[in-house]
Amino acid sequence: MAKKTKKSQKGSKSPATPKSPVSEATAAAAESAATAPTTRTSTKAAAQAPTPAGRRSVSKREKARRQNIAIAAGVVTMVVAGIAIQVVREINKPGESFRSQGNVHLASLVSPHVPYNSNPPTSGPHMPNLAAWGSYTEPVEDEYLVHNMEDAGVILWYDMGTPEENEEHVRLLEDVSRAYRRIVIAPRQDLGSQYVLTAWTRLQRFDEIDEEGMLRFIDAYEGIDHHPR
Repeated sequence: MAKKTKKSQKGSKSPATPKSPVSEATAAAAESAATAPTTRTSTKAAAQAPTPAGRRSVSKREKARRQNIAIAAGVVTMVVAGIAIQVVREINKPGESFRSQGNVHLASLVSPHVPYNSNPPTSGPHMPNLAAWGSYTEPVEDEYLVHNMEDAGVILWYDMGTPEENEEHVRLLEDVSRAYRRIVIAPRQDLGSQYVLTAWTRLQRFDEIDEEGMLRFIDAYEGIDHHPR
């Protein structure tokens, strides 16, 4: 009987309890939490990182800078283009250009003055009065005709010849300029060409009547006043 009781006690020993997977996961999590960096370090890193608002602010400044550069470039382009247009227009104007010698008035025809820088003259000292608009078969003093050019006129010079030749030149030049009012047609000794047209600081020579070329010159300068502003 006693031996049976001992066997019964031995058989009543409870088996070992297996480890639960849940318990192992919990332990691993606890170990990981113990070794992880503190919340203070994570907060500091987050504070150093740029915020979306900061990125938007930089972007706006950059956009404004680029807009300013574009506006400045546009203004410079417009200025350069304007200058280029003026240069091209000046180059394309008919006739040869001469430097202005000013608008000084003379006391009389015998008053000394600087020599004119073109022949016929295109600017410079002149009489207070001007010659009457119209046609002449006898020479007119330069000092009067310079004033006519200052007063928006164009002078149509022809090489002086015989009275008959002068009359023919006048007739031909009147046919060319009949549509214009501020015109003087006058002869000149030793003109150097058969015809010369002058305006303020401009001169063009013609060996014969060239209606198209002469009209282009007259149309470009007749009616433009050149008194000092």
